[in-house]
Amino acid sequence: MSALPPVNAPVAIDADAIRTYCAVVFGYLDGLVPVRYLSEKGTPEQQATGEFAPVSKLADRLIASAPRAASDGRAVFVVPGTVAQSRSAKARDILQMGVVLVDLDHGDIAAKRNHLVHHLGLPTLEVASGGVTDDGQDKLHLYWRLTEAAVDDLQAVCQLRAAIAAAAGGDPSFGSAHQPIRVAGTIHGKNGRQVVARLIRHCDLEYELADLVERAVTMSASAGGPASGSAALRIDTGARSPKGPSAEELAMRVIREGGVDEVTRFKALSRVIGHWVRQVRLERCTLAEAWRAVADHNAAMIVPPWEDKRLRREFDGLVRVDCEQKGPMPEPGPEPGAIPAIASDDRLAAMLVATHGAKWRHVAAWGQWLGWTGNRWSRDETNSVREVARQVCRAAAAAAEKPAESRRIASDKTMTAVLRIAASDPAIATRIADWDAHPMLLNTPGGIVDLATGEIVPSDPTRHLTQLTDASPGASCPRWEAFLRDVTDDDAELQAYLARLAGYCLTGATSEQVFVFLHGSGGNGKSVFLQTIATVLGGYASTATLDTFMDTRASRHLTELAGLVAARLVIVPETESGRSWAEARIKTVTGGEMIRANFMHRDHFEFRPQFKLIVAGNHRPNLSNVGEAMRRRLHLVPFMVTIPAERRDKDLAERLLDERDGILRWMLQGCSEWQRIGLAPPVSVRAAVEEYLASEDLIGQWIAECCLRDPQAKARSADLFQSWQAWAAARGFPWGTQKSLGEALRSAGFRDGKVGGARGWLGIAITQTAMARGDNA
Repeated sequence: MSALPPVNAPVAIDADAIRTYCAVVFGYLDGLVPVRYLSEKGTPEQQATGEFAPVSKLADRLIASAPRAASDGRAVFVVPGTVAQSRSAKARDILQMGVVLVDLDHGDIAAKRNHLVHHLGLPTLEVASGGVTDDGQDKLHLYWRLTEAAVDDLQAVCQLRAAIAAAAGGDPSFGSAHQPIRVAGTIHGKNGRQVVARLIRHCDLEYELADLVERAVTMSASAGGPASGSAALRIDTGARSPKGPSAEELAMRVIREGGVDEVTRFKALSRVIGHWVRQVRLERCTLAEAWRAVADHNAAMIVPPWEDKRLRREFDGLVRVDCEQKGPMPEPGPEPGAIPAIASDDRLAAMLVATHGAKWRHVAAWGQWLGWTGNRWSRDETNSVREVARQVCRAAAAAAEKPAESRRIASDKTMTAVLRIAASDPAIATRIADWDAHPMLLNTPGGIVDLATGEIVPSDPTRHLTQLTDASPGASCPRWEAFLRDVTDDDAELQAYLARLAGYCLTGATSEQVFVFLHGSGGNGKSVFLQTIATVLGGYASTATLDTFMDTRASRHLTELAGLVAARLVIVPETESGRSWAEARIKTVTGGEMIRANFMHRDHFEFRPQFKLIVAGNHRPNLSNVGEAMRRRLHLVPFMVTIPAERRDKDLAERLLDERDGILRWMLQGCSEWQRIGLAPPVSVRAAVEEYLASEDLIGQWIAECCLRDPQAKARSADLFQSWQAWAAARGFPWGTQKSLGEALRSAGFRDGKVGGARGWLGIAITQTAMARGDNA
């Protein structure tokens, strides 16, 4: 038995290649990409692991995980398509694909590549996967990028991949939609030998699926491939009738990605470009004016719009074809192309709603536009909606016959009027109550989690969710769990409580009617714990100033609360010595009552808080009222372990967030347990609360030191107040008024009544010892 080749030194990943790879393979796709970390051949067997990464974050995730995977002897693979939910990536789960590919792993690789290039065209991406053939040739992965995401034609893409593999003698596995492939720029580590999966060539070419199919079904087999003709498979492209909307009809229609409007963005833009190229040929506009009209149409009517670079390439390509067929473009004539203008503000507003209404909403009470980002509704902080109105007006202005009409339509006054009218359209206008109204739904990049059932469904604009977590449910979080063991002194009950508390914070429920105080000296992990779960919660977490929930003589502006409308966790990261809780406000926000708020310069509105208040601090704020209401509301979590300076990791918070997906999974498990048994604070939390309340109960301390509790006892109100006042003054505490003392005595269970013809209290008397001191203190 031959020995394995020696293991070489670790090899660095190619981050630029990973970014390029992700942009080409997934740039036109939406959803989640299944990522697989697989044991390399020739290394010790390991269980496969994986995750689901949003397209927008895929490159960053792979760049972060690839070095760890390489050091663990794992390869980084992706399924070259997207899914909607982070639960399964079987063939039936694949929703979109953006490339046609082939894996050439044996035989004469160079001859096979040249054969495919001759018949199909130059690949958009060529990757040396890291392996070599017996005669020393690099094994190759070739990718032809499609002009747009394949959605309804997934079967055709898979059949095409199988046909290409059959013709070139490639890996037939890629006839399946869910077959994973190694990522360019990551490490190939078979048999312990590490090399980078190199990005050899990259170009901007893109191909229509139908064109690739036509070329593939007539392609002869290459040398080393199967018998000639075996690649001529039947490929069902789902081709539709060549008939479709005219350029004039498309001028008034919004076309969304995925062919959901019975025509693809590619075909729609090709037809519009062709129309404007003909206008140039007929000398009705200049080439520059034609390009401007196409760009305006793309911005106003294509959702999402093509990137300018891609649009320009298609525009120049069709101009070039026209010139090859008909000669150079003529000089423009004096008359621009005339399309009937849509003149009124109302009609323009209707056009905006028809073309972009699916992506915009308006809340009059907030004076705020919200735009759909693909997974949540976001407040329009950059006034992007005005740019949408501008593009709609510009498109209509370009079609106007008269210059004066064109200027009027493109004016600031018209744009303002269009937005004002559109804001009240029933398809756009919403109420405050419409937003974030589902307390048991959690919006994540991987989909919407139903916290009651655990089901994950795709993002849905009709749910009107404005917040998004910064993680999707992932795998394990061993570093986080080790951190919790350290900061709780391995208290399993306290760890389980923290999981339930964090899970409760995922919800919009406030049924527990509590607030939480994490208390302990510095260096004990309470701030790291709080900031970590807040980061995982993303937009669902907010930070409040200390004054928001501390007693102060200064009046508070209601804008402090307006920003907490959709929050599910509000944190106050530190307390100050000598401050007191704003007990009335805390009772209001934790009690599920409606509260008033307003944004700056806007009318007041009311909302029901969904947030859980968690305060962390070294100093325990003072309490003025130690009654049953505060005892029921307060959970005091003691962080008593001080991490020695030599063991403190200044990068711990950042390293913990590498496990954010696993931490969210931990929180979801805690939420499930909370739904089963509630928060159920452990003995350590309940004991800390009792000790804190006892230390803050000044009236109780005075009663214990100076008074007698007895059903037969009684004392005049004036005598009790004199004793209390002297006791409090001697210790530097405020003593208030006789009325406030009476309220405290009533809360302590005493009854008022007549004593010697004067007002007094029953069940309590001043002790002889206190009386003997002379000042009753």
